Amino acid sequence: MKEKKLGARFWFAILLVGVIGQLAWAIENNYINLWVYSQTQNTDSITLMTVTSALAATLATFFIGLLSDRVGKRKIFINVCYIIWGVTVFAFGLFSYHNMLNLTKDQATAILLVGVFMTAMDIVMTFFGSSGNDAAFNAWLTEHTETHNRGKVESVVSILPLFANVLMLGIGIPFHIGAVPDEFLKGQIEAGVYPDSQAGLAHGWFYYFLVCGLIVTLVGVISIWLLPKDNCVPNRESSYGRKLIYGFRPSVIKENKEFYLLLVTFFCFNSAVNSFMPYYLVYFQNPVENYGAGFGSGIDFYVAFAIILIVSSLLTVLMGIFLMNRINRTLLFFVGLGIGSIGALGAFLVGSFALNRPLMVTLGTALILGYLICTAVLGAGIRDKTPERDVGLFQGVRMIFVVLLPMVTGPLISQALFPTAEFDPNNPTLAGKQPSPVMFLVTLGFFLLSAVPMLFLRQVQKKNPPEVKE
Repeated sequence: MKEKKLGARFWFAILLVGVIGQLAWAIENNYINLWVYSQTQNTDSITLMTVTSALAATLATFFIGLLSDRVGKRKIFINVCYIIWGVTVFAFGLFSYHNMLNLTKDQATAILLVGVFMTAMDIVMTFFGSSGNDAAFNAWLTEHTETHNRGKVESVVSILPLFANVLMLGIGIPFHIGAVPDEFLKGQIEAGVYPDSQAGLAHGWFYYFLVCGLIVTLVGVISIWLLPKDNCVPNRESSYGRKLIYGFRPSVIKENKEFYLLLVTFFCFNSAVNSFMPYYLVYFQNPVENYGAGFGSGIDFYVAFAIILIVSSLLTVLMGIFLMNRINRTLLFFVGLGIGSIGALGAFLVGSFALNRPLMVTLGTALILGYLICTAVLGAGIRDKTPERDVGLFQGVRMIFVVLLPMVTGPLISQALFPTAEFDPNNPTLAGKQPSPVMFLVTLGFFLLSAVPMLFLRQVQKKNPPEVKE
């Protein structure tokens, strides 16, 4: 069988649309957490946003994924939803602590409203983001790739979130954003330019969200001409309501056993990732006396994270080019799981007993590298095993296992184990849960748990080896 070549337009499209989509997700999953923490100084709103956005993402992917199947269109959902997505990104900068304080004149109520409005805005953003990216773009990508090239494509796709994080960090540097003030903002606060850390941080965050929102919207417009045409046949074989529950029928699960075993593995694995990822940047920036790694929000933080992201991304790309289609993917998954487990255990021990910055960066690189390798393997496997007639519908099933359940399970367990500390001297009543190294121990537990369904999958594959295409 002659291999279908992926042209330059295809690669440029997935890189641009994929990276900017991941930039928006990186903001939603990481930088919004820094933003809300900078205004409230506790993780309660972070956990609430993580859980509710997971539910919004799953519902959006289910309904829009199935709708795109029925109309046989993907591009229109990508185009429109990206444009609106960018507008919602900008809106986050409006909900600062002092804006809420001007409305309520009460500190406690203002802090509460920051969490409430940020959570509500996060739900709206997630709906359009998941509709355009998780439902439409994911289905579009599955339909424009084949088994022989998905390993390579998925390796590139898996590092897009990390590349987006590097871009996100680069955009943020000139605006002095973070969970805590850097040295420049501390000087501004001491000089009376800003009354407190919330006001100083909010100024930069407003312009950061404005720039990022414009970028996402602009790419939504460009994608109208950039993305190749749809390769999707309308599927109206059954009613909309019946199709929504189709993916959970016992007969469907039995027919697609490998697909669902991969989803269970992904659930366990992403529960591990979501045990630390929503709090990771806050943990790195928080001072040691508040259970953090003490990097602050200045140049030390940016250098450390750039090293972690760039090294792990490059190694993952090399793995995708030279190994993904040459060795057994299950073996590669366990290699990645081993690397990630070493990183998680080491980060817990170093963070708990003997904080050492170079070692933290090394272990952070191992943790993220393991995460990327396993994500690439699981992502490629799921694309291979997705039933071809209902690609959009099964994006919703995928979201339940890969996003909804892990983003509820992991954060809630870590949050329950976090200590409470009082942090901002300018606002002594602001006290709440603080990220601590215990989250890495939760991560390790879920990493080990994810090995169980993968071992079952290996046994199924031995009984039913894949057909070799000539």
